Amino acid sequence: MKIGLWWVCLGAIGWGTAGLAAKFLVLNHDMTPLEIGAWRLVIGAPLLLAAAAWESRGHVFISPGMRGIGWILLFGLALAGYQVAYFSAVDRTLVSTATLLTVCTAPLLVAAFSAWKLREPLGSKTMLALGLGMAGVTLVIGIGGLIAIADSRFWMGNLLALGAAVCYGGYTLVGKHLVRWIPPFRTVAAAFVVGAVILLPFIGWPPSSWVAWGLLLYLGVVPTALAYLLYMTGLKRTSATRASIAALLEPLTASLLAVWLLGERLPPAGWLGAFLLLSSLMVMVLPERKQNSTPPDTIV
Repeated sequence: MKIGLWWVCLGAIGWGTAGLAAKFLVLNHDMTPLEIGAWRLVIGAPLLLAAAAWESRGHVFISPGMRGIGWILLFGLALAGYQVAYFSAVDRTLVSTATLLTVCTAPLLVAAFSAWKLREPLGSKTMLALGLGMAGVTLVIGIGGLIAIADSRFWMGNLLALGAAVCYGGYTLVGKHLVRWIPPFRTVAAAFVVGAVILLPFIGWPPSSWVAWGLLLYLGVVPTALAYLLYMTGLKRTSATRASIAALLEPLTASLLAVWLLGERLPPAGWLGAFLLLSSLMVMVLPERKQNSTPPDTIV
C-alpha cells in the first residue's frame, strides 16, 4: 500500500506544476481557463491511449463489459465536469477559495463514501492524516480563502467549487472501483477519451506562438497524461481515502513553485501548513502496530 501512496504523491506533484503554465497562458496569451482545461484532456487522451496500448501488449485492448462501459462513461463525465466546474468557479470566486473548497471537501466526501460503500477502514491514522492535511491546505492557501466562503457575492463560484469537489471525489471513487478489474492505464485512457469528447465544444485555437503551444503540450503531457497514469497506478494499490489525502500535495506544490519561480512570499502560517501537509503523509506511511499476513502492496 505504501508504494501505491508514493505513486499518488508523484501524480499530485505533477498536477501542482500545471498552475504556473496555465497562469502564463491566461496572462500572456489570452486563453481562458476553460479552454486550457479542454486542451489538457484533448492532448492527454491520445498519449493515454498509447500507454493503454502498451499495457495491453497484444491482448484485448479493453473489454469492460456493459457494466464497465457505464462506469467508464461516468468517470469521463466526472473528469470533464471537474474541469468545467473548477475553472468556472475560479472566474466567480477567489482562486484561493475555489481551491480550498475543492481540495478540502473532496477527501471528506471520499472518506465518507469509502467507509460506507467500499467498506474501506478509516482508522485513527487515516483520520489524523485527513485532519492534518486539510488544516495544512487551509494554512497554505491563507485566511482570505476562508473569509470569502461566507461572502454572498461569491455564492455561485463557491457552489461551483463544491461541484468540482464532487466531480473530483467522484472520479477518484469510480477509478478505484474500475481498477479492481480493468488495468489502470486502460481505465484512465478510456475515461479521458470520453472527457475530451465532452469538452471539445470549449476548445479555442491558441495564438500562433511556440511558447503557447509548448506550454499546452507540457500541460497535456506532464501534469495530465503522466500525472494521471501515476495517480491511477497508485490508486490501484492504496485506498481511495488515502489517495485523496495524498493528492493534497497539489496545492502545496503549486505554492512552493510560486515562491521559487515567481518570487511570491509564503507567510509563516503557510510554512506551518506545508509542515502539516507533509506530516499527514508521514502519518500514513508509519508502520502499523499490528502486522498481518497481507503484503503491503496488495490491492485494497
